[in-house]
Amino acid sequence: MQPGFLSIRSLTKRYDTMVAVDTLTLEIPKGELVAFLGPSGCGKSTSLRMIAGLCPVTSGTISIDGKDVTRLAPYRRDIGLVFQSYALFPHMTVLKNVMFGLEMRKIPVAEAERRAREAIALVRLEGREDRKPAQLSGGQQQRVALARALVIQPSILLFDEPLSNLDAKLRDEMRAEIRRIQKRLGITSIFVTHDQVEALSMCDKVAVLNGGRLEQIGTPGDLYERPATAFVASFVGRTNRLSGVAEGDRISVGGAALRAPGSRRGNVDLMVRPHRMIMTPTGDKGPDFDGEPLNSIGGEIRDVYYAGDILNYEIQAGDQIISVERATTGGETPMASGSPVTLTWRVADTLVFGAGQ
Repeated sequence: MQPGFLSIRSLTKRYDTMVAVDTLTLEIPKGELVAFLGPSGCGKSTSLRMIAGLCPVTSGTISIDGKDVTRLAPYRRDIGLVFQSYALFPHMTVLKNVMFGLEMRKIPVAEAERRAREAIALVRLEGREDRKPAQLSGGQQQRVALARALVIQPSILLFDEPLSNLDAKLRDEMRAEIRRIQKRLGITSIFVTHDQVEALSMCDKVAVLNGGRLEQIGTPGDLYERPATAFVASFVGRTNRLSGVAEGDRISVGGAALRAPGSRRGNVDLMVRPHRMIMTPTGDKGPDFDGEPLNSIGGEIRDVYYAGDILNYEIQAGDQIISVERATTGGETPMASGSPVTLTWRVADTLVFGAGQ
């Protein structure tokens, strides 16, 4: 394995008999933005705190640009950290908050102020240098926290769920802002989140953690289109999970004979993304997907939900419930509950995993 700019080898954290992080190994190239994605308790924040030096390592190593920093104090690791809670000093102005790290490093006042004003301009807060945190919005406070982390010119930038306290519109704005700044400066960064939209839309790579272990790392497209495990398939994006019995490339699901890539035998879970399914009234001609091999299953509309950009249909297919998403175009009339329908999708869009994985 080629060493990365940030190299994490067999990183483990135990609390008595509980293993919070289990032999995490990652090689992160210089300049990449990588998400640690997973549910609460999966080990992503603990991993970040070990990288930052805020949590002692049970075993394993952490290296930055070839230097082992596993046992170094946080201030000696050349790392910037952006917290979920902003952690600004309420009695200090924006300028003084941003200058703080430089002053602790004994940077001359004039130089510290020059660099702080540059960082403030980078996060687009010019003209607010003399305000206190209480005079700023949540999004502006997060920008101050980002400027304070950037001003020390760290080798690594760590984000610990920094957007979770913001409303939806501000989160969208800050995602774009963080990505813009990270790419402009080329800082190797880790972004901890439980929000798949943040991970997929912002990051070069996504590392999915579950139960303290790494399930898969790859580009957003890799994880979404080619999940390595059932957990990744269900956590990264929305999916239907259907129980079936496989015999080679054929799978029996509730009496329907379906196909899937590859060959397997026994009880399986079949997964299909809701937006990859095309729903047509039973008896109508379905899609042909340019002649690609197709799967289809019949059912009945049980319910429909309007969610703005999509209509979400719940389909009763035998003893299983299938979710289907259709984009709204404005003015359409949803199909009625109780309507018989046929669901069609490409065989290539069918994911299969061992039952209960």
